[in-house]
Amino acid sequence: MLLLLPSAPVEGGELRLMRSVLISLQRVQAASNTEQESLDLPPGARPALYCSNKCTHLNWCQLWCAYPSNTPTHCLVSNIFVMPNYQETNMADALTCHTTRPKDLATNAIITAGTQHPSFPLRVKENLIDGIYTYNRDDCFHTDSSNSDRWFTLDFGQPKCFQHVILYAQDGSEANIRFRNVQVRVSNVTGVTSPADFAAYDLFGEFPGAASLGQVVEMKSAKPVCARFVTGHMLYNFHFQVCHNEVF
Repeated sequence: MLLLLPSAPVEGGELRLMRSVLISLQRVQAASNTEQESLDLPPGARPALYCSNKCTHLNWCQLWCAYPSNTPTHCLVSNIFVMPNYQETNMADALTCHTTRPKDLATNAIITAGTQHPSFPLRVKENLIDGIYTYNRDDCFHTDSSNSDRWFTLDFGQPKCFQHVILYAQDGSEANIRFRNVQVRVSNVTGVTSPADFAAYDLFGEFPGAASLGQVVEMKSAKPVCARFVTGHMLYNFHFQVCHNEVF
């Protein structure tokens, strides 16, 4: 389900697209390092209009949920990223919420990657395809330091068309060395499993600098690119850490 709603008047009455997604209320409420607010619904207020309006007027809001599901009395607004094709595993308290994030190709893709850093067992490559980001560093993927490790590849199963690849650096002081000199390449060539062979892929975009704390790096093609594989590779000689990515 889509909601197309007028945004704040100060923004000129633009329309803001929100997509429905099922997510556990407990998971949203338990997310640390986030901005969120629970509001009482005024008597007679329509939950969808009231909650979406509150979210629209908050420049940090990425998600809203009206709860409890049967007869909502509260509205929860949050800045966590939940992609529209996120698949909730805890259905006991799952709500139909609404997210501002676009439907993307990275969520639920097949992922391969270099060796994970052994000191951070929760920062696995699968975090880049699970469709949720709560600003916790354990939501990130963190590689070991050799050149053969500083990469990940998304496989969509067949060629898909897109124009945007967005990568999120860590929200910490070492972003400048853990996200630096990064290239994104695309291809339909199978069997490429290491940075030594990435020259066979076409360059989609690159980020030559050092990332700032929590920097969002967006690479955009002027025309749609159709490819089965998207790879991110850090050329700088240190651990590579990516906390969220989107392809659409």
